[in-house]
Amino acid sequence: MATITVDLSTDPISYSPGPEVKHGDTVVFSMGSYPPAYTADVVFPDGTCLTVPSPYSLGGSSLTTSSSQTVSMTAHKGLYSFNATIHDGTPPKGTAPLHPTERDRKNGGIDVTGDPPEDPV
Repeated sequence: MATITVDLSTDPISYSPGPEVKHGDTVVFSMGSYPPAYTADVVFPDGTCLTVPSPYSLGGSSLTTSSSQTVSMTAHKGLYSFNATIHDGTPPKGTAPLHPTERDRKNGGIDVTGDPPEDPV
């Protein structure tokens, strides 16, 4: 099984070796080069291909800088879109619009390249 790293710090989000995954592969969401105070929340709004449902929280002093997940053996072939919200570690400032460095939103996707394995008859 392969490991695919999703680097949230690049613009656009980068994938190594690529966004294509197979059943049982490991997907690692990484904070990459973001400073230690930054955090991220990753959400699959339309359903996930991973075994653990989102959201995944990354970064900050008490959280890990990466989240390792496994592609479900029952995930159907197709693109699974996700949203990543990056926070710079400063508290929200009420209802005023946030400065772009305080919150950054990025979109990405994981492409399951095969249908689930069929049970032998």
